[in-house]
Amino acid sequence: MDDYVCMWNGVEDIYIQNTGEKLPPKFFFVLSSFGSFCYMKTPKAQLKRMVALGDGRTRQMYEFLSPIVGFDYKVCEYKTFEKALTKIKSEIDAGYPCMIGALDMFYLPHFEKIYHKEHIPFHYELAIGYDDNAQTLYFNDCGRQETQSISYDELRLAFDCSYPGLSKPNTVWTVRMHTDKNKYEIAKEALAKKRKLYLTPPVGFIGNKGFEKFIKDLPNWKIELSKEDYDKLLFNMVQFFGTVPSVPNALRGINEPDTMEFGGGFDKVSVVLSQLGTEYSQPDMVEAAERFGSGAAVIAEIKEVIVDYLIDRYDGTDKLPTLFTQAAGIMKNGFAALELI
Repeated sequence: MDDYVCMWNGVEDIYIQNTGEKLPPKFFFVLSSFGSFCYMKTPKAQLKRMVALGDGRTRQMYEFLSPIVGFDYKVCEYKTFEKALTKIKSEIDAGYPCMIGALDMFYLPHFEKIYHKEHIPFHYELAIGYDDNAQTLYFNDCGRQETQSISYDELRLAFDCSYPGLSKPNTVWTVRMHTDKNKYEIAKEALAKKRKLYLTPPVGFIGNKGFEKFIKDLPNWKIELSKEDYDKLLFNMVQFFGTVPSVPNALRGINEPDTMEFGGGFDKVSVVLSQLGTEYSQPDMVEAAERFGSGAAVIAEIKEVIVDYLIDRYDGTDKLPTLFTQAAGIMKNGFAALELI
């Protein structure tokens, strides 16, 4: 039922069905994404610097979490829609719902505000049934209790999209769940690994080392880069602070408050740890939740600084190194609180 974390919702559905567990919101997404900070100089790319507070790449998240949770997956990429549909139907016939995507939300009728209005090639669904006579696929989707449906004609168009790091057109993800772990066991193992990778990263461009390097380099961006490249970097960075990749309304020319939270993942991990810590009487998790939770307000302030600069309201970008230093400290202190893991 979680909105926005579509690449994990279907996998969580299968896990819940197999184990009967009740999960905190955005559970698998948080465990696989949060804390995977990365900073790299990429002078030959369209974006001259790569900055990521967390890893939102579907393949990498599945690769990290699947052995911890206890499920196998396979990425099946097809040159034609017909072959992809055949694979979907064969999985369903065998009793295995499968993930499909990424899909372009422009062609998904149940997203009324986006349908035939905006191309967003980020969406995933859990295919659960089909009707060849009606030429219709049935699926579960984020935040909706009712089974959704889409015609094969619309699905063909939605499937014909790709996005670097997510998937190619006509991609089907098969899932085989074979775990007997409860949610606390999964969280404990995943967070222990994330904690180690962040606090003692094996290379200098990820984790705490990468964050420190980014903060040190940030004041030089305006000197080293053209204004166009600098603005592109800030625009790209802010759109990934949100619950899903989306820019604040002000950058879209919409004079309305944002309905989406821009907390950089700090808000989501705080909820997960708070619920787990309370349920399993783990004071270190509750303490970490409080520490991480304060980071959401810092990221929201960073968002406002970037928006003000990009719409030519006010250039306060000289504040960014200080604000990111606060965020880095919060992330470090949050992971440090998880001493019992």
